[in-house]
Amino acid sequence: MAAVEPLPSLPQDITAEWLSPKISVKNASIQVNKIVAGTATLLLVTATPEDDGKKKSMNVCVKGGFNPTMLSQFPFILSLYTREVDFYNNLAPQIPHLNVPRKLWAQKSAENVVLIMEDIAAANYSFADPVDTWPVHRVKLVVEHFAALHAATWGFEAASVPWLDSHYETSVLGLCGMWDHIVLAEDRPPVPEYMKDQQKMTAAIKKWFATRNPKFQCILHGDAHLSNMAWSEEQDTPMIAYFVMSALTVEDRREHEMDILDHYIAKLHEFNGPKLSREDPEVMEEYRKSLMAGFSWVLCPYTMQKKERVWAVVSRLVPAMEEHNPVELLERE
Repeated sequence: MAAVEPLPSLPQDITAEWLSPKISVKNASIQVNKIVAGTATLLLVTATPEDDGKKKSMNVCVKGGFNPTMLSQFPFILSLYTREVDFYNNLAPQIPHLNVPRKLWAQKSAENVVLIMEDIAAANYSFADPVDTWPVHRVKLVVEHFAALHAATWGFEAASVPWLDSHYETSVLGLCGMWDHIVLAEDRPPVPEYMKDQQKMTAAIKKWFATRNPKFQCILHGDAHLSNMAWSEEQDTPMIAYFVMSALTVEDRREHEMDILDHYIAKLHEFNGPKLSREDPEVMEEYRKSLMAGFSWVLCPYTMQKKERVWAVVSRLVPAMEEHNPVELLERE
């Protein structure tokens, strides 16, 4: 039995010898154009064939857990990487109307996960930064892609997607266990006093996990903030409440939030999903509860996301949670 090739664990492990066979380019030379650090690490690479003048250079994005210190400190992150590979391998090809980067190669092991995709930055897409916000018209276009994903997977049973486990809940509750070192640490973004209460907020999060309405069961993005989005003015393509809250200014969200939700609801039905309405109290209750997903930014250590990103998103999260008050809603149930 052939030995299994170990996956790279550091950016410098992405060599021409390792990368060339994965992208079907012989004897390529590579140039690392940019390294983007985050919860995962992205390497934007140009691979140039050395022995075939007919083939053009390829621009690829190599994504993986190339920060061993972070993986050691937060081992649950590996499950996040694993789920992304499973999504590209098992689900993305089945979703019409969904625009995602083309996968070239993906592999996972017990130690790491590596995903190689087309480099959409080289095709004039720009990755967003959570420090920034987007205009309303762009947010409306993005929620159409969420509608496509949700419509295509509406009513999915857990048995049909065994690779979708409860790692999200485990990850969030794991961060709750580090409360004093994160939420109450110095130099953290300001939040209302009740959001600093570990017992109160952990109970609300657990209640949210336990009371999600099966009527709205589908596969979600799971971490729909701006740094997981890319945009191209040329191509014109790009958990709804979480995304809208994090992507818009507070003023734009207040003015346009329900219009965006109506647009999402219409697209969900257009893509053969259910016909929902804001007039249904269950719809709005689930929408309000889903803002709890954004609380993960209050729990987010600066080793996962830069300080300026955490402060920016939390400054938009707090007004949304104060206005929709999902914690009070959950406590009443």
